[in-house]
Amino acid sequence: MQANVPFPSTSSYSDETESNHDTTVRHLSSPAYRRYKAKYTYQGDTRASKPSIGPVRPGIQVPSIEVAKDMGKSFSEMENEPLMIIAEMGNGEARTEVLKRHIMAVDDVDYDSANKKMEEIKAANQQNLFWYVLPYRVGIASAFVLGIGSIPMVFDIHIAKAFNESFVTMEVPPPSDLDTILETGAWTWNWMEPVTGTLSFTLLSMQYARQQLQNLGIKPVTDQIQKKRTRALAKAFPKYNDRLLASFVASDPMSTTRFLH
Repeated sequence: MQANVPFPSTSSYSDETESNHDTTVRHLSSPAYRRYKAKYTYQGDTRASKPSIGPVRPGIQVPSIEVAKDMGKSFSEMENEPLMIIAEMGNGEARTEVLKRHIMAVDDVDYDSANKKMEEIKAANQQNLFWYVLPYRVGIASAFVLGIGSIPMVFDIHIAKAFNESFVTMEVPPPSDLDTILETGAWTWNWMEPVTGTLSFTLLSMQYARQQLQNLGIKPVTDQIQKKRTRALAKAFPKYNDRLLASFVASDPMSTTRFLH
């Protein structure tokens, strides 16, 4: 926005003032004022371009039909400024739309062609994804197996006796002390408590360390993976902005529905 080119007021807007402003070079080069002119046209004191919710009546205002019909339904219908703001807030779809518009500007192509190039970028970003997500998959699978498997390990008498015979060799209580699952749990807890207690404390310590790393702005594993994927994507598409590619990589999920099948 140019500081020495004032916007015309709603009460003093006229053909004469418009003519005076149109004669200045700085006015013609001001994107802010061009957006202002495109958004507002004045007929007396009435805003006549985009419909808006104005305080024309006392109390809480509600949108009109014109305002509802003018509302966009996707990020492709948004202007650049609000789109960039939403993208900087971390929205993945907004970041994808920003990258599409960057492709349009760099390649001088229409939106459909930019969509095709975007599909190429997405496909390239999915390469070698199996090895990137493998540690996460192992962690998820281990959590499910250990979490669910600990229930029969503690409360099922048959599994408890088999495990005790192979790994613990603790004296088995008389049958009268193993009549219920709670009595079985009281026996198996003799060896399950050190294991689960130590594991819980280890995970708690690692979680605390991870939180402190995040307080320092460090993501130990995920950040390194994202940087590596960004470098690979920037090498495959060198003419596009590195920062926009990095934002896309950060918001593009590594998990897909294929992981569930």
